[in-house]
Amino acid sequence: MAESIEIRGGAGAEEAAAIAAVVAAIEQQEREASAVQPRPIRQSPWVRAGRPLENRAPVTSAEYDRLPGRDIDSED
Repeated sequence: MAESIEIRGGAGAEEAAAIAAVVAAIEQQEREASAVQPRPIRQSPWVRAGRPLENRAPVTSAEYDRLPGRDIDSED
């Protein structure tokens, strides 16, 4: 934000006041916008419906063999 502004180009008192008012309004809007906390990004229900329900980490082969239903000693 500017401490002061210099208006050149032959602007009169009314024009300079209008420009200063616009600059002040923009600076006020920027202050208000930066004071608001952003909302978290939320995925729509349609996106969430397509996601897998369970995210399991990869397991080692020994852990996989110990999973229920994985009887490696029996032969079919």
